[in-house]
Amino acid sequence: MNNNFFESFLDKFVNAFFSKDRTFFYLLVILLFAFLLRIIAAINLGVSADDMHHSVHAINFLGSNKLSLWDQSASLWHCLTDVFYHIFGATQFSSRFSAILFGSLSIILIFLLTKEFFGSKAGLIAAVLLAISSFHIKNTLSEMDNTVVFFISLSLFLFINAVHFKKEYFNFLLSGISLGLGVLTKVYALLFIPVLIAYALYFNYKENKHFFDKKTFKILFVFLASIFIFCIPALTHNYLLYKDRGFMDFIFTNTLGFGKETATQYYSWAAGWDMGSDWKGVFFGNSFYEIGSKAPLSLYYLGFLFYPDPLIFILGVVGLIFCFTKKRSYLFFFIFTFLFVYLYMASKVTLSKHYIFLLFIFIPPAASFISKIDDFIKSKMKSFKLRYLLIVLVILGLFMLGVNTKYTITHFYSKSGVASLMDYKEENIHETDLVIADSRIYRGRIHWTLNGRNYIESAYLQQLLNLSESLPGTKYPTDVYFIECVSDDCGWGTIKNQPDFNKSMENIVSFFENNSKLKKEIIVANPQKIYFPLISKKDVIEYKIYKTTFMLNPSIFQAIKSTKTWFLYPIGYDESIQPIFDKYKTYNPLDTLLDKLAHLILYISIILVFLSVLYVFYLLINEK
Repeated sequence: MNNNFFESFLDKFVNAFFSKDRTFFYLLVILLFAFLLRIIAAINLGVSADDMHHSVHAINFLGSNKLSLWDQSASLWHCLTDVFYHIFGATQFSSRFSAILFGSLSIILIFLLTKEFFGSKAGLIAAVLLAISSFHIKNTLSEMDNTVVFFISLSLFLFINAVHFKKEYFNFLLSGISLGLGVLTKVYALLFIPVLIAYALYFNYKENKHFFDKKTFKILFVFLASIFIFCIPALTHNYLLYKDRGFMDFIFTNTLGFGKETATQYYSWAAGWDMGSDWKGVFFGNSFYEIGSKAPLSLYYLGFLFYPDPLIFILGVVGLIFCFTKKRSYLFFFIFTFLFVYLYMASKVTLSKHYIFLLFIFIPPAASFISKIDDFIKSKMKSFKLRYLLIVLVILGLFMLGVNTKYTITHFYSKSGVASLMDYKEENIHETDLVIADSRIYRGRIHWTLNGRNYIESAYLQQLLNLSESLPGTKYPTDVYFIECVSDDCGWGTIKNQPDFNKSMENIVSFFENNSKLKKEIIVANPQKIYFPLISKKDVIEYKIYKTTFMLNPSIFQAIKSTKTWFLYPIGYDESIQPIFDKYKTYNPLDTLLDKLAHLILYISIILVFLSVLYVFYLLINEK
């Protein structure tokens, strides 16, 4: 890119900002508002098991030389998050920065996508709906889904826009690259390939009275070839791993079955192992997945959107009804997405976070219907302004953020115990201190909140003390912190079934209560209740932090390090702790070259991700 390009880009940006049409200005205000809401969410929201899983596995991922993770068949999110760790430090904010950034930028994409089908006013309303979506905001977590949906929606817009306006192959190449980045982030992005192919064939028939022609074949070839490039890292990882070690990663093993006998020792404990798609459960209910309901999965999973965002769901359904008479193109796009993506996901994926894409197919018709309401009111009241409706939507959205809804994490307006614990660690606990964490705290929480410090679970306390006594050398006074789980179960959900274990932990708590000083009580809002600032109270003590001094041999810290493993990997991919189980070797120049090519694609992908941030603004400006 030369200077003329940047000058032209800057000129267009300034002209759009000061244009008489205030759409661009309003959209930037909505974007900044959405960004602020997602920052608050990232700082305050509690954690899930997977949240901790991925936060920890992103630590030093770039230094691991890995192409893929055992349970993801992808790694781009972990690369990006490791970049953010290097910039901001390994904090809750940085672990969720990808969700903040790409969740916010999705505001622009929902505007563009909605505008493509329903016009600029509906696009602006759609941007507001996504900006205040409780489902979207409360998934600002250390997860891949907000990021992958950004790349999916970018690909959808580029592809559909190119089909509508008969653009050249380059636009389909960019759409394929975008979806390829999505696949490298989360593999289910592949499900949108048949959606876009079906839409291209439908639109070709609508315009030309035939489904397929030579140009369509070339377009789809360019699109698919560009996606395939970004599949190379996962394919290479599994090919070389199977060739060297005789097994593949979790997804490839479950799908293809190669190396299953060898892989069983690693993956048989994981949810979904050796389980197929439950198509009977999708349509008739009584699923073999434990979802707590006998309802058909195809209906049950719509609740993932309905409960946190009932307005979007209801208005989206009503808007779709209007699409039967007008905007048939959008109706077919919705149907293709529902058939190829939603139903397949419903047959095997039980977690609500993976259904964020539902927002991107329900919001456009919802926005279109709100636009019709605005037109109707204006026909009766000439002085009525659209902003009155938008203000009402924002107020309702802010209210829903304080409500404890099903399938989302609390609380938006109050900082979680994990976040407060990390703050205390950063401000008070030094790298030479020792932290003993109550073993009733979920292990992922311990690894994540205490990363960067010397820590051990309380179940190993006696072994640690015995080791310190047996080691030769001088003992030194060491500041020791003990973190108590006050509720007796901080994330496991199983402690009530282990009374002997709980009693042994209570004995350790009693020891620290009698032999140390209480330094901090971390008080949080009740996760089962509604919480709003100024009118609600924090009344649940989640953690207590005690401080004392032990005479310890410094050599024990090396022994403590050996406990830092999490879901098959040593933390930070430190092979001095344990070998990396899915590390492979190459044995010929061709395999070595393939491995280097796959790594090159991964590194180029990281650059493309950051270029995409600029590109969405470029798309927005050129829509003017």
